[in-house]
Amino acid sequence: MKNPDNKTIVIYPFDLVDFADIISPLNIATVTPDGAPNLCLVSDVHVIDETHILISNNEMNQTPLNIRSNNRIVATCFNDNLDGIRLTGIAEYHTSGKWFDLAVKMFKNERTTPKGAIVIKVSKAEKF
Repeated sequence: MKNPDNKTIVIYPFDLVDFADIISPLNIATVTPDGAPNLCLVSDVHVIDETHILISNNEMNQTPLNIRSNNRIVATCFNDNLDGIRLTGIAEYHTSGKWFDLAVKMFKNERTTPKGAIVIKVSKAEKF
């Protein structure tokens, strides 16, 4: 995944399953309703399929509000060599239903129970 020219390379077609080993932790950037940037780091991340990611919301407060007002997101992750992947897409926030139930099943532990689930449909993946 090394990028010797330090250029952004659009990956198309892409398959998120190829990135499953580096997708966590994931940095998620959203925008507040008044236009301020918001960045959070999440570690309870699961690749659902080729274009979808499930994220458990255990502690986030601002990010779900942002997604409800503007569902466009960008996320980044890095491997051990600091080669990066930037994912752009549309997010949905769930507090019930199959995605929420899956987040609870996958990420509930003795310290926390998910209070929501974010599903991102990735439309673009870039190496940088």
